[in-house]
Amino acid sequence: MGIQIREAKSEEMKKNIRIVQQMTKRMGFDENMDKVNWSFVRLISNFGYQFMPKEKGVTYTKVKLGKTKALVSEYGQADDTNLILYIHGGGFVSGSAASSKGYSSMLAKYSGYKVIAVDYALAPEHAFPKGFEDCYHAFCKIIRQYPKAKITLAGESAGANLCLALALKAKSTKKISCILVHSPIIDFTGSLDRSEHEIDDFTVKEGCLKPLNDIYVKNHKAGHPYISPLFGDYNDFPPTFITCDHNETLYADAKALYKKCEQANVEAELIEVKGTFHAFATIGTGTPETEQILKETIAFIKKHA
Repeated sequence: MGIQIREAKSEEMKKNIRIVQQMTKRMGFDENMDKVNWSFVRLISNFGYQFMPKEKGVTYTKVKLGKTKALVSEYGQADDTNLILYIHGGGFVSGSAASSKGYSSMLAKYSGYKVIAVDYALAPEHAFPKGFEDCYHAFCKIIRQYPKAKITLAGESAGANLCLALALKAKSTKKISCILVHSPIIDFTGSLDRSEHEIDDFTVKEGCLKPLNDIYVKNHKAGHPYISPLFGDYNDFPPTFITCDHNETLYADAKALYKKCEQANVEAELIEVKGTFHAFATIGTGTPETEQILKETIAFIKKHA
């Protein structure tokens, strides 16, 4: 277990920051996100993500896991003894399996495992628990389809929240080998003190947390561990690999998750990097800093396979 603090200085990272700044101007992850036409934003963002770099040689297959659509990324002929279930981010309101092809292709190529990315129901049309149930039912379908497989859960932001909630619910299955979460959100109750750390986040503004609560949580209890994994039981939890930007809004969440794991004697690693942005690790091979993290996450997966 351990925490590493790094600093990003590469020109590639600076270029990606400029790109993400342009992309997020239309996303509206701020105090006004409840007023955004998310159906329109999804169309624009999904079109833009088509042009994100993808690893050569990776094939993509559309599948159905029960009623949930999914996309399988595979490099070569992967065996079925280890799988990665990928849950995309996007603030519970945007994103898709297809828009995650870039990072999924990297996980598939460098792990040698099939990566199954799910399309769960999005808010505001579908608040909790619909999206979470989609992920859980997809997981149950996977373990029935691949009874000998160990599964790595991976996701960023909202997807990281869903990975943690899924791991808490499915802990007794003993099918989850480890978890990779980038910039997770783990608290909707306001219990975390975000004032203790300087926030400089152009992607996920602190002001988005209240409208996001209204959009996603609605009338449910925000302290439920499947909504706020901060309140989950981490005894016998799978080994967990965490990354975050040093000054992002959800820094407090990443740090609190690490502490929860530490208190429960769960193997955990936290890498926080200065000079990046929310969920930066999903750039993968796009920068020297994220390529290093990609290699470290693959090593973490292999260690626990």
